[in-house]
Formats: sequence, structure tokens, C-alpha cells
Amino acid sequence: MVKKRVLMILLVLFIIVLIAANYFTFFYSPKCKDFPCFESRLKACKRTSYLNDARDIAWLYTIKGKSGNDCVVKVKALQAKEGVADVERLEGKEMTCNLPLGLIAMPESDPNLCTGRLKEEMQSMIIEKLHQYILEQIGEISAELLKPINSSWIRNN
Repeated sequence: MVKKRVLMILLVLFIIVLIAANYFTFFYSPKCKDFPCFESRLKACKRTSYLNDARDIAWLYTIKGKSGNDCVVKVKALQAKEGVADVERLEGKEMTCNLPLGLIAMPESDPNLCTGRLKEEMQSMIIEKLHQYILEQIGEISAELLKPINSSWIRNN
């Protein structure tokens, strides 16, 4: 009877240790409180999370770990700051970035390395801004196109 109790206690302890090891191996990621901490963990591609409270939007970075020659980083746009209306549409969207190992850069700085709804929305915003710029400058562009071509330039080329 005593042996059965000891065996049960040992089995329960083993299961608890197994669950804890599983959690720390696959789910737990320490939180960095400052950029130097995040930077060092990104360089080594070690699991962590970091809240970057930038001037226009708060970003949450979660380093997931290595995949081949890449460091997988999940990026989530948390909250746009007041007065920055155009970035509000990014709130709650996420993307996954595959940064080359050893690269220390904010993942959103090169969306070509990323996939996900956040990347698509960021690209859409860039296209809209370019479109607006072209519309604002169309008068100047038209005027330049209507100028006569310098005949000496044509003869030389």
C-alpha cells in the first residue's frame, strides 16, 4: 500500500515536471523591458517578447525561434497613438517575419521579409499615399511633359 502511494506521488511529480519542461521549452518566452535586451535576443534568435512603444504606434514583437537560416519574429500592431489617424487601421493586425540570422533590425522596416495581414495593410497604405502624392503633383508633371524638347539634346542623342 505504501509502495503504491509513493509510486503515485512519483508519477504525479514526473507529470508536473514534464508539463513544466514542455511549457518552458515551447510556450514561455521571457519579456524584454528595453531595446538592448530585445536586440541581444534578436541577434541570438532566442525566444522573447518586447513591447516597442513607438511615437506613432505600439508594436509587440515575439521572437519565436530559428527556422533554417532565419529568425522567425511575429509582429503585432497594438495601438495607434492619438492624432495618428491613418495608422489606426493597422491596430490588431499581425505579420510573421523571417529575418536572416544575426540581423538586428525592426521587422517592420523591411516588409519584404514578412507575410500576413499587417504587411498587406502597410503596403496598401504606401500605395494610397503614393497615389495621393501623384494626384497632388499632376499639374507639375503635366507642365513638364508639355515643355518643348531641347533640340540640341535630340541631335546629340
